[in-house]
Amino acid sequence: MKIVILGAGIRGFQIAKHLISEHNDVVLIEPNPEQASFASSKLDCIVINGSGNSVDTLKEAGVADADFFIAMTDSDEVNMVACGIVSSEFDVPSKIACIRNLTYLDLKGLSGNVLGIDYIVNPEAEAARTIYGIVEKGDFNEVITFEKSDLLFHNILISEDSRFVYKHVRTIRRYMHRYNFLITSVNRKSRVFIPSGDTEILPDDIISVVSEEKGMDKIFRSLGHVKKKMKKGVIIGGSKTAWFLLKNFSPVTRSRFTLVDMDSEVCKRFASQYPELLVIKSDVTDEVLYEDEDIGSYDIILNLTDNDELNIITAIYAKRIGVDRALALIKNNNNYLRLTPHLDIDSVVAVSRSTVSSVLRYIRGENYSTVQTIFDGKVEICEFTIQEDSSLIGKKIRDISLKGRALIAALTRDGRNIIPSGETGINAGDVVVVTAERASVAFIQKIFS
Repeated sequence: MKIVILGAGIRGFQIAKHLISEHNDVVLIEPNPEQASFASSKLDCIVINGSGNSVDTLKEAGVADADFFIAMTDSDEVNMVACGIVSSEFDVPSKIACIRNLTYLDLKGLSGNVLGIDYIVNPEAEAARTIYGIVEKGDFNEVITFEKSDLLFHNILISEDSRFVYKHVRTIRRYMHRYNFLITSVNRKSRVFIPSGDTEILPDDIISVVSEEKGMDKIFRSLGHVKKKMKKGVIIGGSKTAWFLLKNFSPVTRSRFTLVDMDSEVCKRFASQYPELLVIKSDVTDEVLYEDEDIGSYDIILNLTDNDELNIITAIYAKRIGVDRALALIKNNNNYLRLTPHLDIDSVVAVSRSTVSSVLRYIRGENYSTVQTIFDGKVEICEFTIQEDSSLIGKKIRDISLKGRALIAALTRDGRNIIPSGETGINAGDVVVVTAERASVAFIQKIFS
């Protein structure tokens, strides 16, 4: 496919990176000369320094021949106008726009097919959806949830004293066969690979595990992690992400949360919209807050300010004073994602990662219900439905040649979750979860699409 992306910021850059790795023809348009130069030096694609609202620039980028136009600048208005121009001047099948302003999106605001936009993505709303899944499942260990099954996907850091350490994957599965799970990928000192049965798990490995919720509970108990139901939680920061998150929660769940923000107007707005929510005006760096509100007694803390560093530091401090679970939002600097697995933080949600997943899911087509990336985008997790005309129908997994590039991690059939073996067959209508290294995504798409 040919895809033109407007905006080489953190979101546009990451989307381009993924699409290039799948061997798509990508062109980036970036008005900022420094950002354009940086993107050009890091990405194997054409980067044009120019305005996305200029017809001449759009022509230079080859929009006339594009399958997708994706507007990902930091300006909602620029994104909307650019999609409008592309819609009126060029015949592009699909236009995607990043729109963040609640004025446009709240209370039945803009939807698809307005101003030529076919799909709208809101970064904060996507991050809130991810956080909602984590909180609802009650587990903060880097959990990924799926649209069409109740399977869970976890990243687990292996410590020196773990029951998994120095054991082969085959041995672990045999030893814990009752738990119905699969180790799907391994991150070892930033080298990511799909394991075989002979792979030995080492200290400091981060392993990805897929299982049903009850199976995952047993796995974590065996590793000394106990999942606790939330009785009360605190949200730090009255950000847009916090707004969307609270909107997703039921009134009963909202009543269990306290929100802390230092801006009085923000506090008034949240208190008015969510009357069941306790709202406190305070500076999160003020030690008096922790003493007066006994923050250490809370079950969970969600650090959702627009400041990455503050979110990380507050999460670490909260854990040290007794908060059971801590989550930090990463909005501006994805480099922190490499550090956080080794810090005392239970879960980290990157806004850009959630945005990328939403865009990729739309681009891949209707049979893709979930697309998530882990390990700094080096591994992709896809959930999709086997169509009636798929060549895989009737085949056993051992007969599907994946060449070590991917793993069929799980499938859901008639509402029943299956952790497959080589003898498991593929049926029409099966919802299949596949993990693949990023460089192999195009190869896997050809097999499963």
